[in-house]
Amino acid sequence: MEPVSKIRKISIMGLGWLGLPLANYLHEKGYKISGSARSLDQLVECSTFPFQVTRILLNTDNILGDWESFIFGAEVLIITIPPAAGNNVETQYPKWIDQVIKQAPSHLKVIFTSTTGVYANNGATVNEQTLPCPATATAKAVKHAEDKLKAYFGKNLAILRLAGLIGKGRHPGQSLAAKRPLRNALAPVNLVHQEDCLAIIERIIEKNCWGQTINACAGEHPVRKDLYTNAARVLGLDPPVFKTSNAADFKIVDNSYSRKILGYEYKFNDPSEIITHAHPGKVMIVGAGPGDKKLLTVKALEAIKAADVILYDHLVPNEIMQLAENSEKHYVGRKFGDQTDQQDRQKRINELLHHHYKQGKNVVRLKCGDPYIYGRAAEEVRYLVEHDIRFEVIPGISAALAAASLNNVPVTERHHSNAVMICTAHTADHSFEQVKEMALLLKAGNTLAIYMASKSLDELIPKLIEACGDDTIPITALSNVSRKNEQVVYSTLKHIKKDIEIQQLSTPIVFLAGAKPIET
Repeated sequence: MEPVSKIRKISIMGLGWLGLPLANYLHEKGYKISGSARSLDQLVECSTFPFQVTRILLNTDNILGDWESFIFGAEVLIITIPPAAGNNVETQYPKWIDQVIKQAPSHLKVIFTSTTGVYANNGATVNEQTLPCPATATAKAVKHAEDKLKAYFGKNLAILRLAGLIGKGRHPGQSLAAKRPLRNALAPVNLVHQEDCLAIIERIIEKNCWGQTINACAGEHPVRKDLYTNAARVLGLDPPVFKTSNAADFKIVDNSYSRKILGYEYKFNDPSEIITHAHPGKVMIVGAGPGDKKLLTVKALEAIKAADVILYDHLVPNEIMQLAENSEKHYVGRKFGDQTDQQDRQKRINELLHHHYKQGKNVVRLKCGDPYIYGRAAEEVRYLVEHDIRFEVIPGISAALAAASLNNVPVTERHHSNAVMICTAHTADHSFEQVKEMALLLKAGNTLAIYMASKSLDELIPKLIEACGDDTIPITALSNVSRKNEQVVYSTLKHIKKDIEIQQLSTPIVFLAGAKPIET
């Protein structure tokens, strides 16, 4: 019977493309996680995650940061820091590893994420028994790091050599957009999906597979021409052009040992199926709330930080956009007075959503308030459904509801109001019959939350008064709800138009009619 690991605390060096999802994955599995961030910006970005994050900066002659806090209590150290690009990578990266060795006790269990690039491209099938023969500076640096770690940690070290990484944000066809000629048309590819990497690392820990070198690679190896031609078709790009090259300039990585020793079956065993059937991109239609970034939902915040591309509207504030520093951003908003044709604008938005989704990217369509409350999400969702695009809608706090709570306006209250009607005056024709329905709610003691009415008050308010027969009904006007420049005017139907002119309220304004604010 195989031994079962009792390890509970794991430290992960490098919360990057692999390290961050690994930290979340292992945290959800019940492990206590400590992660390292290289920069202060990354440290701030990771502050909302449900595990400890410490700033650790590796240099060639020291480690900056609170190493003791990062490593305290850890039974396993996972190193997922790749070599930095540059001319001196072959000497720099091993020196980084030297600093880890100086600080870490030799009895610590260590997983080092290496690369199958350490094997030679000689047209042969390689496995864990194949002697490495790195050709590039990066591969030589990684192999040197392997040797240093093995000499120090010995049988406590597991070396995981990963094939080409694909998965979230890394679609095999993304490089085709540059339209550069590709090499090795008939060479088989060696790829491994991010989700398989996470599961394999967990298996190494669970099964105590220390002192091992393990290759992680999908079992199928489609040739480059077929793979990238299919990728181009899926992404709607022109077929790739290949240069002639040495027919032996490849290798085939055998994954049988990983399946045997770990008892693992690859979830993504055929890279061709990843392209044609399991598209990694996704569209998230996200409600950004009324403006204050602290009023974002946790799910909205996670989506914004994880976005590859963000399409955002006019009213989304800079403080929210700054949460997605590494995302590609496209302004697609429209403000009052904009003469842009709405159909042309919506068509462009739909095309951008489709284009970036096809490239395997996580796309966030960021809207103020809630997407389905005057956020025009319905038009985009119908387009996504029609084109079979994976999507999710994340709710946001609508301006009217935020305004009510932040300013103590009870839009529903026992014995006073049992309903609230969310409506707009922006496109209304202000006919008596239309306004009468709104007035009936007010007359019965209920509440109206009115959007986009500031330019229509001259027509709307007199008809509301006429229909309900009472000009003393309370109404609150709230400008820039939850933001630093928020303004509030408490008034009545009779005086509201004059009062907001005196206060010079700026748009956007939401009106809450029929509910009397609680005096504080």
